[in-house]
Amino acid sequence: MRFSLVQIQSIVEINRCGFHVSKAAQKLNTSQSVISKHLKSIEDALAGKLFSRSGKRLTGLTDLGQKVLQYAERMVENHDSIDRIAKEADSTERETLLLATTPTLARYLIADTVQRFTTAHPDVQLNVRVEESDKAVEAVQQGLSSFAVVPIARAMPSGLSFCELTTWSRLLIGLSNCPLFAEQAMTLERIAEEPVIAFETPTVSLQEVFLAHGLQAKIALTTSNPEVMKAYAALGLGVAVVAAPTFDADRDAPLISRDVSGLFPSVRIGAVQRADSHQTLAQTQFLSYLRSNLAAKDRTSDG
Repeated sequence: MRFSLVQIQSIVEINRCGFHVSKAAQKLNTSQSVISKHLKSIEDALAGKLFSRSGKRLTGLTDLGQKVLQYAERMVENHDSIDRIAKEADSTERETLLLATTPTLARYLIADTVQRFTTAHPDVQLNVRVEESDKAVEAVQQGLSSFAVVPIARAMPSGLSFCELTTWSRLLIGLSNCPLFAEQAMTLERIAEEPVIAFETPTVSLQEVFLAHGLQAKIALTTSNPEVMKAYAALGLGVAVVAAPTFDADRDAPLISRDVSGLFPSVRIGAVQRADSHQTLAQTQFLSYLRSNLAAKDRTSDG
């Protein structure tokens, strides 16, 4: 039996909407009964259930559903890629570029690129989705974003491609009266003795660095927000390890910094997209602008 694209889209959208049939119907601009009918026809043809149920409520994917979904998502993504190619070819169609990124990268990495791109390409509707790194990657997997600019610290999920853009080194920041800043040689052991304001996200963990060296740091606060880290450090509540681009000696005074790039791994930052997705001209241009801005910043810092 051959299945129609709308039937396949129904399966994919139910999964993306957390197994809520009503939400999937809204996304596809149809009724709940139509979505249910599509699901039933596919399950009847396969002689098995794609979703587990509790009463009338869908609760998850069955083993059969997981097998089918990977091909269904690929079909929907291929259709979306063709749609993007068609819109790109139609000069009267305004293209929409969906970008996902983290709060820190939205402020400290891509803001000037967003400004430059939107000024140069008023015909492109750029939509920036700001989420934690794992949610930004999920948005790409689910087709909610064209691509994501995120920090990468662990293995990339299958089905995604990753293009490295830059790396961020680490600084230790705190008040000048903290004894740490009088040390000639900074060590993890010595830092672990002070209250530490730790950077934590689903993909990057400062605590893991200490644990990997058999150290139990005195964690005073965990957050993914560098502004919170700097605010607490300025109150004398601990020292913080932050990404170098998020700290400015003049703007963030009275905090001072020390380079600890030899103690803490740099953060790799790159662009993530589905491996089977078409990269539109607008996406290529945005990444070109971003690389150009990063290269300019590197030249300035070297100078």
